[in-house]
Amino acid sequence: MGGLRRLKRKGAGRYAVEPLRAPSGLGAGKLSAVIMDFARPLIENVDDDQFETAITLAILCWNVALLPEDDQGRELGVLRTKMAKDKPAWWVRDLETWTRWLVDRKKKLFGHDRRMVVNYTITDEGDDFHLYVASTRVPDSPPANPG
Repeated sequence: MGGLRRLKRKGAGRYAVEPLRAPSGLGAGKLSAVIMDFARPLIENVDDDQFETAITLAILCWNVALLPEDDQGRELGVLRTKMAKDKPAWWVRDLETWTRWLVDRKKKLFGHDRRMVVNYTITDEGDDFHLYVASTRVPDSPPANPG
């Protein structure tokens, strides 16, 4: 469950992600490493002060992609409403584009990974960030409603 992912600063808002470890356990690597790989296009060119927001957005979209299709649009709307509060119109448009793209990326490239992030922590260690992730496995299909 979860793990540690080290992201080294290269300067000027660029980061180098250490190579992913060989898959283990349930056929997937540590979720922290997988999340960093998943978020890579989003975090490649962000400044230090935007890094945590970018990882948060990636994790939220990762979790939304695990929901049933009928719930995803509604949850993305809630996510965008909360994150876009007091932001300029261009930021809101970019947010909508990124959330759709991230959910599609999760489904296409990481669809086999059914782990949901239940908690995470990012620590700034000076020259690098550490991402700690706690997760739980989501069933392939929701359990039947007993009532």
